[in-house]
Amino acid sequence: MSFWKKKTEKWVESPMHNNWYQSSSYFLSSFALITSVSEDGVTSIGPYQLSFPFGVIERREWIVISRRGSNTSKNLLRNKKCALNFVEYDKKHIPNIVDLGYPGQAPEEKMEDCTFELENSPTESFVTDPERPKVIKEAFQVFECELNDNPEDFHYAGTEFTEYLLLKINHVHLRERWKKNLDKGNDMEIPNMPISFGFRNANQFWFAKHKKPFWLPTPENKGAKHDAVMYIANRLDEEITFTENACKQLTGIPKVFVKTALKGIIKEAKSQGITTIDKAFIEEVNSKRQ
Repeated sequence: MSFWKKKTEKWVESPMHNNWYQSSSYFLSSFALITSVSEDGVTSIGPYQLSFPFGVIERREWIVISRRGSNTSKNLLRNKKCALNFVEYDKKHIPNIVDLGYPGQAPEEKMEDCTFELENSPTESFVTDPERPKVIKEAFQVFECELNDNPEDFHYAGTEFTEYLLLKINHVHLRERWKKNLDKGNDMEIPNMPISFGFRNANQFWFAKHKKPFWLPTPENKGAKHDAVMYIANRLDEEITFTENACKQLTGIPKVFVKTALKGIIKEAKSQGITTIDKAFIEEVNSKRQ
């Protein structure tokens, strides 16, 4: 269908059924395979499409929307520990991901025919904790988390059918090549993550794989130049904050060298025990280089 015909089609309201994002509309996303430990000490896997970043600046958090009474929900409410595992697209695993999401199975039964292999946590101190789950060996990325059930941090109690689980991220682990990839700039790759369209037509789970991703440069002449520097600077190290006036001193750095220069400044700040980089600190660093 041509773009013009799409534009001229009339709008029709879609009735909002339960699970409206699947039954009344189209919604695609990545998903997490959540490992958690049962009362019997069995690590089981639950796939979750409704799983998103939540606290992203001062707090590192993840929100999971779960069926109330699921294995994952019961395990988390009991011992407060889980791991979010992210895998690349592999068609042989997709049918098993559907199986792992089928409700009503005991963890032992669910894991009996699992095609994924489990291994110990990458966090050394977690390995001896029987309540910390194993992680998926085929994963390229793992977030190890604990449940934040403090009502002052999150007020949405859920419903008779739905549980809202706020997770504090303890550790982010990447396979070595993907960790190195984060610093590649224009030459970086993007993991070939599978995409889920969710459960549809009462008997189908829909998945897709993406083609090679592409990137576009950020706008050159929109907004203040220091905003772009600040955007990069305050994402490089969670322990260090750059003030606006500090970033105004750094707008003359050629774009290709900005990240390298910022990392050098952060290293210098840490050597002095400084956590907030202001204009005076930038001037001090610059004076040493003259």
